[in-house]
Amino acid sequence: MLRIALAFLLALPCAAAAPASKEAAAILRLSARAEKHVREGHFPEGSRNRGKSVFVAGTDLLKLLKAAEKSKPRREKNGRDKRVTDAGAVVGADGRSGRPVKTYVVIAEPDGEVVTMYPGR
Repeated sequence: MLRIALAFLLALPCAAAAPASKEAAAILRLSARAEKHVREGHFPEGSRNRGKSVFVAGTDLLKLLKAAEKSKPRREKNGRDKRVTDAGAVVGADGRSGRPVKTYVVIAEPDGEVVTMYPGR
């Protein structure tokens, strides 16, 4: 009897097995290479941040990425996804004006692999 019940349950369609819709949010992944790129170019202590928007020192990139997963991506001409997210608090300074900014951008491949991220729009 148990075998019949188990076979029946295994034959039922599973919601997890359903194909993901095109609108489903990708899980953003930050590789060591991408993190190094962001820290060198968009943090105050970075060696390549001259003239660029910079995050506040100590900003938790993984926390920002988790919040950005909820933002709707916009496909750019180069095929990458751009997410602009409002952090609700100052996350950095604009590279041109030096003014504080509460938004940040995450650029990622369609599969969720982060290319770069920076404060601003």
